[in-house]
Amino acid sequence: MNRINRQSGIGLIGFLIIAGFLVVIGTVGLRLFPVYTQYMTVISVIKDVSAESGASGKNIRVLWGEVDRRFQINGVTHVTRDDVTIVEQSGVRSLRVKYEVRTPMIANVDAVVSFDRSFTLSE
Repeated sequence: MNRINRQSGIGLIGFLIIAGFLVVIGTVGLRLFPVYTQYMTVISVIKDVSAESGASGKNIRVLWGEVDRRFQINGVTHVTRDDVTIVEQSGVRSLRVKYEVRTPMIANVDAVVSFDRSFTLSE
């Protein structure tokens, strides 16, 4: 017996499942992209302030002033003064930024993203 033009391809149900999956992945990506781009800006600012000459001799108020000024210029809104601290370990001072961002995803589902990074203050 000869089979007449065997059909191949994706059915409607399969197409809808794949399309739904891609929509969910796209929504998550679009919601998290601004959070991660702002994180990259925060890391850039903290790294620059930490690398300045004499940064290890400055107190937290002076360092926060420099960090906050750069945050305002770059439009960083998720980091507060309480999120930036100086950590001293084995005689080495580091500038640490630790914060969380909560962003709405779909309906009543939120994504919480935690960031924690520190840079050694230069002499």
